[in-house]
Amino acid sequence: MPRPSQYRDFRYEDFIPAKVQSLSAAITQLVSKELEDAHSLSLNEWRILAHIAAVEGATAQSVADTSGVDKGWVSRSLNALLERGLVVRSTDRNDRRKRPLELTEDGVATFEKAAGDIRSLQNRLLDAFSAEDHEAFVRLMTRLQRAAETVRTEG
Repeated sequence: MPRPSQYRDFRYEDFIPAKVQSLSAAITQLVSKELEDAHSLSLNEWRILAHIAAVEGATAQSVADTSGVDKGWVSRSLNALLERGLVVRSTDRNDRRKRPLELTEDGVATFEKAAGDIRSLQNRLLDAFSAEDHEAFVRLMTRLQRAAETVRTEG
């Protein structure tokens, strides 16, 4: 069956969502392998450690909210971190229903080592860019993300 004429020049690999997804998958594979091989961390566990390190009073719910994933996924990954002694859960004095998460000393050390390795990996990837290209890339990605958000909210 012939394709409509307006799509004859359409190349899926140049379609922005496909390009972004492909780039994301490639980088995610690199990061996941680095985390697993060097730190015995899954990408999901790393995301939780990074969130706790960045957000004072972080909770399982705040991890789920910011990552946009199911709380069950967070719970399973968090339990692994708790069992490894990288994270502890406390009780909020003002609201006993809240269970803030904190990194243990081992958790901080693991996070810092993993963050350094991830930063090194990122820098190796960014070596493909000049400083100007890197700044432009980040600026354009940010602009595209804002435009997508605007289009999404406008319906």
